Amino acid sequence: MVLEAAGYRSWKEKLRPSWLACWPIARTGVVLVVRRKIFWLLLGLALINFLFFFAMIYLKAQLSVQHPGFRNFVDELLSSVSGKGKTYLEFMFAQGTVTMLLLAFAGETLIGADFRRGGLTFYLSRRITRWQYLLGKLLAIGVLVWMTTTLPALALYIEYGLLTDSLAYFGQNQRILLGILGYGLLLAVVLSLLLFALASWLRRTVPLIMSWACVFVFLPSVGGLLRSAFDDRRWLLLNLWDNVRLLGAWCFGALSGGDRELSVGALVIVGLVCLISAVTSIPRLRATQVVQ
Repeated sequence: MVLEAAGYRSWKEKLRPSWLACWPIARTGVVLVVRRKIFWLLLGLALINFLFFFAMIYLKAQLSVQHPGFRNFVDELLSSVSGKGKTYLEFMFAQGTVTMLLLAFAGETLIGADFRRGGLTFYLSRRITRWQYLLGKLLAIGVLVWMTTTLPALALYIEYGLLTDSLAYFGQNQRILLGILGYGLLLAVVLSLLLFALASWLRRTVPLIMSWACVFVFLPSVGGLLRSAFDDRRWLLLNLWDNVRLLGAWCFGALSGGDRELSVGALVIVGLVCLISAVTSIPRLRATQVVQ
């Protein structure tokens, strides 16, 4: 009677596995970012490129149906939307600018604020381990990456298949579907680990944006200058985003001869970035002492 008067009630639902504790953290993080106006502004910019590809695919399908004799001419005219793996690779690569801006502003909200305002202490004071917190934050960043790159690419893939003469496009191009998912997963893993490492150490928005720009703007510029000065394409490996693109091209089976030479180096650099990001994030998590 005393417990009922205090408002306590028994738990009648089925208990979930402990590893699912990362999902509420990820969901909360995504909601925090979605509530900001800048998220919708950047998402709108990302939709501009998506709508362009969407319209070009629809235009190509209509021209091919209404004028079958001009099919080859239309394919040459609209070669950027050929429906091959290179089309989706270029689309997801082109979404990189908006994705970089979105993550640069989201890093402080998702991670930096937890270290500055005691959010991490709040999470760890519950029955949540540091690994569950880390996985939840990485999952939140991965969802944001998928929203601007992978999901729009899947929509274009479905559109192209539905607008062809038959549904045989899906059966004949399963490698493209695997390439979209593989490239999207690669983007989510690399960017989430790197952003968590930078945001956990820098915490505030301005230093985070400056370091983010150093990685994705300054280093590629330096690599381009050194490549021109020494006439050596290996300097292009300083461009992390292009290294990820090379690995994505392998997922689609669209590696060219020149890119094939740099693919091994790109794999090594991307792997080192992920490893260093993970290793440097662990001390920041362990530095928080919580008495439960």
